Amino acid sequence: MKLPPMNALIAFDAIARHMSVMAAAKELHLSASAVSQQLAKLEQALGICLFYRQPRRLVLTPEGDMYAQSVRHAIQHIAEATNRITDSTQKSSIAITTTSGFTTQWLLPHLPEFEQQFPDVDIQLNTDNRMVNLLTENFDFAIRHGSGIYPGLQTELLMDDPLIPVCSPQLLAPNNGVNCAADLLQLPLLHDEQREDWRLWLKAMNVDTEHARSGPVFTNSNGVIQAALAGCGVALVRQALVVRELSRQQLLVPLPAPIAATLAYYLVYDALALRQKINQQFRKWLLNSTLKMSQA
Repeated sequence: MKLPPMNALIAFDAIARHMSVMAAAKELHLSASAVSQQLAKLEQALGICLFYRQPRRLVLTPEGDMYAQSVRHAIQHIAEATNRITDSTQKSSIAITTTSGFTTQWLLPHLPEFEQQFPDVDIQLNTDNRMVNLLTENFDFAIRHGSGIYPGLQTELLMDDPLIPVCSPQLLAPNNGVNCAADLLQLPLLHDEQREDWRLWLKAMNVDTEHARSGPVFTNSNGVIQAALAGCGVALVRQALVVRELSRQQLLVPLPAPIAATLAYYLVYDALALRQKINQQFRKWLLNSTLKMSQA
């Protein structure tokens, strides 16, 4: 592996951020001459000019601009890894990026259990489905709905209970109940953005799937559940996400016919996250809590 001198990379990153040798020298507590020498050493090692030298200012070359972004990400990655290792005894917060559906329907109702055990821990939630870099974006954990394949990261299954049809009791009143799977086609079918679950359910029930994709579409499971509560149609969701609503009879199961889901919820994290004891405790609590739910 061929790597340029680390001191030269640090000097280059500072110059690229400030676009000034003098400002970089001040940040690094070095002389301007020493910083310029480090830049020259790096350009010599790479065989590439990283800056255009113009009167009274520097301008990154196209190669320099690309390299500056990569170097900055690498330095941030190293800094974050260092913080995770050295600050393990002082950490009092947990940063989690999770889906809005899992947050609203499961995590927020159960989180008080964890907070009661660890009242001094600050839980920071970010509801987002996008791909993130856990280290550079300072997230300890991600909770994602997918196949569970996240190269380079630790992945643990949280929830893969089957999908069940649910709806508001008021929706069935005018229709005198549901006696078979085909009867559900007389009601609006509610979909998330993938729009495939109803087709799979109807196929498993040996019902024609021609109209499986008809009905309102929502961006996530939370929207689907809220629409079902409002009496807008029948939702196909994980039972673990509607335990409260079923127990309060805000939702009911019109037909007890579950099917296995193709995707599941996973806890995803970098191995470095478990350097902190509080992260270990959160992981243990989350895995135990979702396991109890699946066995209930």
